[in-house]
Amino acid sequence: MPRSKLLVTLSVVLIGAAALWYVWMLVSARLELGGASPDRQTLGRVQDPQQRAMTQYCTGVVATPQGTWLVGRVEARSNLLPAAPEALDLDALVYGKVGEPQEEEGSGAFASLMQPREKEVSFISRLDANGQFQRIAQVGEVACLVASPDGSSVFLLTGLKRPQTAGRDDAISQTVVLRSDDQGKSWTWLRQGLFPQVESLAENLRPYFHGPDEIWALGTPSGLDNEDGTDRPGAIATGLFYSADRGASSTPIVAAESLLVPAEYAHGTRPEVREWHSGDPYGEIRNHVVQLDAQRAVLWVSQRFWGSHPDGVSDHIAATVTTRAQLQRSGGHWQVTSLQREDGLYVDALEDNGAGRIVGVIDQGTGSRDRVAELDTTTFAWRVLSELPSVFAPLASDSHLRGGNFWVGRNSLVVNTWSEHRPPRWLYGWSDASISASATFYSKDWGQSWQRLAIDGYLGTLGFQGAEDRVIWAKGNWYNSNDLGIYSYGLQ
Repeated sequence: MPRSKLLVTLSVVLIGAAALWYVWMLVSARLELGGASPDRQTLGRVQDPQQRAMTQYCTGVVATPQGTWLVGRVEARSNLLPAAPEALDLDALVYGKVGEPQEEEGSGAFASLMQPREKEVSFISRLDANGQFQRIAQVGEVACLVASPDGSSVFLLTGLKRPQTAGRDDAISQTVVLRSDDQGKSWTWLRQGLFPQVESLAENLRPYFHGPDEIWALGTPSGLDNEDGTDRPGAIATGLFYSADRGASSTPIVAAESLLVPAEYAHGTRPEVREWHSGDPYGEIRNHVVQLDAQRAVLWVSQRFWGSHPDGVSDHIAATVTTRAQLQRSGGHWQVTSLQREDGLYVDALEDNGAGRIVGVIDQGTGSRDRVAELDTTTFAWRVLSELPSVFAPLASDSHLRGGNFWVGRNSLVVNTWSEHRPPRWLYGWSDASISASATFYSKDWGQSWQRLAIDGYLGTLGFQGAEDRVIWAKGNWYNSNDLGIYSYGLQ
């Protein structure tokens, strides 16, 4: 074969191989093909796939030293589970045996203009000694399950409205919170709620436990204009509340000044942006708290304001700022001792592994580049560990944290990402196109390398056991998989 023809043939073969490789990268990412299955074990089995029905919040597995819990939720009209005589009807516990019909949402003058909320049913199950998840309770609404670190107390943060029997003088407006101290054999409605000053909709609470009894709850800090008139000079609400008795009572944490900055401040940090988007005057707010020891805690309040890119073509750009408040306990009371602001920082997620390492997902740029970083608890500086992994790697792509799904174990990191790749414009007639995919990754070397797990990228991860470095998952959701198993991967 002439040398020129050989070179042409080799060029065609190489181009064809490159094209096939490129197509395979896109197809395998989109169809979620491949992934590692380290130390796969069966955690337990359900009696029906609906028991493990996953949604974007308040569902999945919660493992404690005293028991392993499962919460599934479906729309009431899709509920095909037969009645379980042994499962407690928690609606009846709250409203009485006959039940008290809840007032329809959106009733009143504007009812016809509002989309009614779909009724839902939550199934509460617990793993027994035979490896079966037994249904022990049912709630006719959203129900988020959280537990104390020792597993002795379990809370259900529900969307159930307070019963009319609470009385007209009932000053609490929070939806129903239930608590069990006997591993689900009985439940008590907490009439005083759980941090009712923070959230009227209990399912939106994000309690942070430190030890068996201490709990923190995060709400929205007060702004500069004292909107509700409750702030006093030198005592501005930080949105943070603390309880030393598992939520039976709580104390608000205040600061000498607001932890929020106005939009004008943030806009001034990005003078090149000429058009800012309207919205909340304090932007997107995300806050986190970590108690470092018996005497020290830290609160972060991050804000993000979006604007149009100066070139008028690229993706939107953001101005970010984070205020860090250091807290000290003195005489049994927590006080804010100092405030520091850092422009160009947004803390998207933050996790404490309980063994001295605090790791987060942060943005130190324009709102389009999330990174995994570790906090130095002495200087409070961030050390970037890695970029967020992408299912399209090594192809160029943008990756973002999906739904706050970030977990930190004793010796591992797990992250659920959503990534977007933009093919060359010439492939689409010089028009813009993109392809996106989700995936779950783990790292055993604190972000130096990442490996994809054989788990569905969307709602495939049911939970995480940080102390054992095990991620819990299931094969598909209830509507596309009849598999009754719930499994785990070991990441050590």
